[in-house]
Amino acid sequence: MEKAIKSGSDVVRRTAPLKVMIGLLYRELEGTKSVDAVTVNREIFESVITTLELVVEDVEARAPKAEVRPLVTDAARVAVNRS
Repeated sequence: MEKAIKSGSDVVRRTAPLKVMIGLLYRELEGTKSVDAVTVNREIFESVITTLELVVEDVEARAPKAEVRPLVTDAARVAVNRS
């Protein structure tokens, strides 16, 4: 039971930056309700990108290492090169 609680709090801790980022984006969206386009401050946009990069890096670091397979097979490359 202790392990389940620990892993749950671990997930909450890792998703906290995403929740902050979502709240920030909603605030920007609410500020421009009357127009079709949304303008975001460059600093905010860079913060969103940095947060997403950090979360992705964290998830990738904890994920089991998977075999990387090319999207296009060698046979498909040969067929394309012959055309």
